[in-house]
This record gives sequence, structure tokens and C-alpha cells, in this order.
Amino acid sequence: MVVSIFLVTAIGGLRPNSSELLLAQVSLQLAQPSTAAFSPPSHILLAPPTKLDIAVNALWTLSLALCLTCTLSAILVQEWIQEYLCYSKCHNTPSTHARIRAYLFNGLSEYRLDQVISAIPLLLHLAILLFGAGMITYFFAFNAVVAYTALAAYSTAGTLYLFFTISPLISLSSPFKTPISNVLWRMMQWYRLAALHIAQRVMSIMVPHSTFYRFRLPKIISASQERYHGGIVRALEQDLETTSSNMDAHSLRWAISSMQGDDALESFVAAIPQFLDTECHNYPQYTIGTVLEDPDVRLGWNIGRLLRTCAGSSHALGPRIRKRRAVTCARAVWYITEKFSSISALYWDTLFGEETADALSVLMNDQDISLALIARCTASLAALACLRELADFRAWKQTKGPRWANRAQHLTGYIVKLSGISFPVEPETMSRDGPLYLLGAFLAGSPFGIVEDDMDMLFMVNTTVKHLADGVRADGATSDTQKKVLEVFTSGMSGRWEHFLNPATSRAVRNAVAGLYPDLIPGLGEATDLDAGFAQTRGHPGHGIISPQRRNTAAWYSYSSPGKTFLGDPDTVSYESSPRSEPCHSPQVESSQGTFVEVPPLSIKTSHGNCT
Repeated sequence: MVVSIFLVTAIGGLRPNSSELLLAQVSLQLAQPSTAAFSPPSHILLAPPTKLDIAVNALWTLSLALCLTCTLSAILVQEWIQEYLCYSKCHNTPSTHARIRAYLFNGLSEYRLDQVISAIPLLLHLAILLFGAGMITYFFAFNAVVAYTALAAYSTAGTLYLFFTISPLISLSSPFKTPISNVLWRMMQWYRLAALHIAQRVMSIMVPHSTFYRFRLPKIISASQERYHGGIVRALEQDLETTSSNMDAHSLRWAISSMQGDDALESFVAAIPQFLDTECHNYPQYTIGTVLEDPDVRLGWNIGRLLRTCAGSSHALGPRIRKRRAVTCARAVWYITEKFSSISALYWDTLFGEETADALSVLMNDQDISLALIARCTASLAALACLRELADFRAWKQTKGPRWANRAQHLTGYIVKLSGISFPVEPETMSRDGPLYLLGAFLAGSPFGIVEDDMDMLFMVNTTVKHLADGVRADGATSDTQKKVLEVFTSGMSGRWEHFLNPATSRAVRNAVAGLYPDLIPGLGEATDLDAGFAQTRGHPGHGIISPQRRNTAAWYSYSSPGKTFLGDPDTVSYESSPRSEPCHSPQVESSQGTFVEVPPLSIKTSHGNCT
């Protein structure tokens, strides 16, 4: 409408003014004799329009045409979308409905309707640009001051528009963009890809044996091709992988700080294990570690506070809600601690706080045996993390003075609380005998909370025992410690775990306790044999990791989730070979990895990945 009004005003400059022509004719007639015939000069009748008039009318005419095109295109697109929605719902049968919808959607993709819709704003922007240019030209025909004022205003607006256009070319994270930006971005990627191919051709002639040409350049070209064909979405993914390594941590900090209520925090905590398992290529330990160390967020302390609402008798939650929240928090703490198991100094007590340790120590004795077992797995790994830091106790005592000695006492208290050890232990004793203490304390508990079909539970138990057993040297511990731990294996409690431990974990436990001396317990010694490194009385069926009853029954749990087995563990176990063999370690021959006991073949039935 605005362009039409201005165009009607300016179009008069393209034809002679009738009033001016009449005045010229009157003046000429008055100047000539009355008897002479009047004939007006041709330059008055056919006066051509000025260049400014032509330019103004051309610019405004194009602007009006583009505006009308945008209007018509918008109406047509709206009709096309309505027809698509109508035709895609025209059939009542779900299968036919789905096929029609897929057929029409393929048509939308094939004929690039999305690009047609994206072009409509571009036409409107061009129309505004042409209108502004025509306006400035029109003002120059009347007054230079007004014209230059309009030129300055439109130049400022044009500069801002240019900045908005090229901003995404500099950084895709820029919120500024115009319809021309996508076109320029595609052109820039095409030129960049062409330049890389030219460089590859030149280097193949000049330096065909260079390392950059043979290895680095093909990767750069492949990434550029993915960027060009994948569009801005793929470019965003590449930018996140290369330039925004802390973006996940920033997002998580914002999410935690924006949460309101324990239910929202519980939902967030429940997603931590899956995040740690599925985002391995993005190094999730760095992300979670950043959030744990952030003093404004304190993720570990928040998890501990949430876990504390489920511990003790003063909680006001229902039984189902309490168990769900406790399991969610305990699993999250376990996964975080396990992911950092390779770090010698995790500072677990600083990251999670005393409230988390108190809650875990209470839940370890919960009446719900499955919840108690999950809490024990989590607390044992947490105690192991504190023990790794305490391993340098002797160096602390010599070099860092009484302050670090106090911290050693503090860490020892954490380990005793988390492991469930019922007697006080000095820091120096804990730093030497702690690994054996933790393994014995965990196996002294009951495994009856394990559900055989729960792969997550089996994974947590086997991983916990594997971490506790790795690095344990029983023969380096004091005789009192060996005696306490040996009582666990002679009481039969360790034999109850045998059905739930996979071969790799059982082997780790055997190697860990292979140096225990049975002579430390009265009644054992010459009257005992050792089966798989554990003491048992002559003629007694035994409670070792591999008992005689189990030697005719294979028990192996295969975990389908990736990354849930340790390096060196067998991926598959075949029970079809005859005769079968099972490893049976003998402590009398310390240099031997083990002997094999021939077992007659049995008919094995498998169900849900468990062999029974």
C-alpha cells in the first residue's frame, strides 16, 4: 500500500504535465501575430522524463512487484500446507493413513517446499531495500539536504543489516541472521571445499609424500564435505565437538541452578548414569567433574541432601517414592565414583560431603535388601576412593605436617563409616590394610538382595567387587587383618556370592586373597585344603568361589550394554566344547596362573543370558 501511494505520485514524472503544456501554448500564441497559424514546438509536446524520474519509478515498481509476489506466495504456501494436512488425514485406516502421509511428505522434500518458504522473506527484504533506494533518489530531485539525511539513515540501517547477514558466517552461535545468510554460508562452504581440492591437487604434484597431504588434508576435506552436505545442523555439531568442550558443563550448571523442588532434582539425577554411559565420545567425566567442583552448584552435596531425605526414620516419603529416590541417588553416586575410579585423588569427601556418607551408612542397613545392597556397592566404591587418597599417608606425615595428618584421620573416619567396619582403625594401618578390609567387609554382607534378571544390579555388584579386589595383596597385610578377613571366607558367606560373580570377578577375588594364611585360625592348618585360594576343611564340600557343586553348573552373565566388561574379560563363553574346563587356582604354586580341571559335559539351558 505504501509503495503504491509513492509510485502513483512519482509516475507523473514520466509524462508531460498538461497544465504546463497549456501555459506554454498560451504564451506562444500571445507572442505570435493573430493571423499566423499556431504550431507548438516539439520540445514542449514531447519533453522526455529526467533520469531521476526513471530511476525512482523503476525502483518503486520493482519493490511493488516483489511485495505482491510475497503476498501471493504466502497465500499459495498456506493453501499447499492446508491441502497437505487435509489429504494426509483423509483415510481412517492407520496403515493407509501413514502411507499417504509419508508419500506426501516425500513430495514436500523432493520439491524443496522448505526452500520456497525460506525465499519469501528474502523477496520482502529486497522489496524494502529497493523502496529505500527509490526514496533517496526521489528526494534528490527536490532537496539535497533531505536526500543526504535519508541517505545517512538508510546507510546506518544497511550497515546493521549487513552485520546481521555476515554474523552467522563468523560464528554459528550468533543469534543474528537474515535470509541471505544461508545463501552466503552455502557459497562460502562451496568455495572453501573447492579451495581444499585445488590445494590437494597442487600438493599431490609438489609434495606427494608430506605427512599433511597424506593424513591431515583428507580428514579436513572429509569434514568440509560433511559440513557442506549436512548444512548448518552438521556444522553446529562439528563446532560443538571442536570449540565448545565445556558447553555440556555450562548447560548442566544452568539446569541445576534453575531447578525448583526435589522432584526436579531427582529427575536430573536419574539421567546421570545414562549420560555417563552414552556420552563417552564427549568425555562425560570432565563435564560431571566440572559440575561437582563448581562451588555455586555443588552437585554432589545436592545429591547427598536428596539422599538424606530417604535415610533414617524421620523421612516423610511414601515407601515407593522413598525407595525410588534412594536407588536413583545411590546409583548416580556409584556411577560418578566408578567413572573416576582411575583417579588417585578424587577428594570424594569434599565433592559429596558428610551428608552423603551418613545417608549411605544408614541405607546400608535398610530393611529393603535390594536397596541396602545398592547402598553398600556405592559406599564401598566411595570408601575405596577415599582409601586411594589415603595411600600417600606416609608421605603426608613426613612432608606436609599436622594439617595433613588431621586430614588422614578424617579420611579414615569416612572409610570406616562407608565400609561398615565395626572397629576403629588407625590411618597408617588403614593405608596398608585398607584394600583387604574393604573387600572382606563387602563380602561379609549378604548377597540376597540381588535379582538374577536385573542386569544393572549384577553389573554394579561385579564391578564393585572387581574394583575392591584389584590391587589387593593379602600377604602384605598384618596377621590381625588377615585373620579378620579369613573368617569371612571360612564362615561360608563368601560362597553365597559365587552364583552372582562372573568369571573375571571371581578370578580377581581369588588372586586377591591367594596369600591368606589359614594357620591364623585355630582348627585350620594341616587339617585343611585350599580350594581356589580359600580355606576349607577336609571332606567339607567347601564354600570357595568355585565349589564342587558349581563345577557341574556353569554360571555366566553376559552384559549387553557396551562398556560394562573389564578389559581382558571374555566376551562370550562357549559351553559346547567337550570336555569343558574351568580354572581352579592353587595357592601352593604362586607363579602359576592356574590349572584346569576337566569337567564332564552337561546339557546346558540358557535363559535371559543366564546359564543354569
